[in-house]
Amino acid sequence: MSSRETDLQFVKAGVEDLPDYLLSKELFWPLSAPGFGYSLPRFTIGGLLAALRRLGAYADTPAKQAELRDFEQRVDRFRTSRRVAWEAKAAHEFRARFTLWQNYLSDLRHDPGNHADAYAHEVSWRALLELLSAELPVPPPESSALVGLDAALKSRWQPGGFIWEPELKTAFPEAPFWYLYGNVRK
Repeated sequence: MSSRETDLQFVKAGVEDLPDYLLSKELFWPLSAPGFGYSLPRFTIGGLLAALRRLGAYADTPAKQAELRDFEQRVDRFRTSRRVAWEAKAAHEFRARFTLWQNYLSDLRHDPGNHADAYAHEVSWRALLELLSAELPVPPPESSALVGLDAALKSRWQPGGFIWEPELKTAFPEAPFWYLYGNVRK
């Protein structure tokens, strides 16, 4: 199954479950996806925002663009009507993703030879932090520590080309996603 198809199914199922998810105590929501023939990743606000961005990169026809706009409008309605729950979930996820990113950078610092090759995958935590921070009216407490983590990353940074699939480059521009344009030195 293509990346676009996976993201599309994730967004479809996630938007359907969004009202229940926002009212639940769960951070990582199991999606009910009957008939899809495969399991979907657990649903989160950050996962939804990232999938919508990726779908935007694949929206190369008027039909795909209209479908994306419909999803974005539905998400915006929930974001607006359940703002407090939306922000609480986003803040909770920010903390969880921050811990994952912090742990990866610690592993990288202590053993670059065994962790540098995982950067292209692990940096997804940093991208999610970027997307989630835009959802919060006040920067979360971890934001100041994130500045320090970015500085540590830059100390071993090797600028270069976009490290994810080339078609996603338009969805994740170099500013503010600079950490997707290069790699870490071993």
